[in-house]
Amino acid sequence: MLTLFITSCVSLFSLINPLSAIPVFISLTSGYSPIHLRVTIRKTAIYIFIICVVSFFIGNYILEFFGISIHALKLAGGIIISRSGFLLLNSQHKKDIQGEVKRESLIKEDISFSPLAMPLLAGPGSISLLINLSLSTDSFPEKSIIVLSILVVSLLIFFMFYIAPKILKYLGQSGIRSLSKIMGFIVLSLGIQMMVDSLNILLK
Repeated sequence: MLTLFITSCVSLFSLINPLSAIPVFISLTSGYSPIHLRVTIRKTAIYIFIICVVSFFIGNYILEFFGISIHALKLAGGIIISRSGFLLLNSQHKKDIQGEVKRESLIKEDISFSPLAMPLLAGPGSISLLINLSLSTDSFPEKSIIVLSILVVSLLIFFMFYIAPKILKYLGQSGIRSLSKIMGFIVLSLGIQMMVDSLNILLK
């Protein structure tokens, strides 16, 4: 159970990667009052938790509705996750949607759900991972561990965004890029492993 919890937390945190979203978050919320900023951060963390939990619990029903096999999902999810890891290694994970996010945020009063929670943080990679986890966990204790890991990651995001200016000040852009590259390596390895597992089963 401890291994499942640690693996789920690390994988989900690496895919969401709030560190690389900090510069974008700061630019989107510049000029916010302290109260407005706290409300936005709190709602963003809550939305991320809801999106992840819903993705985890309805994953099996989505597959059944569209007639998608488990192995096809793992292969597609592996490709998406590998792409996220590759972009992280090249420091482009959040930059590829930055222009769209910026334009959308200028005309919206509440940016906590969109574009912050989705797609900036809880994107296709994390959703694919959670659907895959929903298929590989059967018992109630295992599913409870996954939900707990989602809660922990959401709380970490809340805390990191709350102190985002300090993180950016002490780490700087270079420090954030370095940590993002480490996470990118983990994410890329995770995606490749998902594809290898799926291909092995299909070939057999």
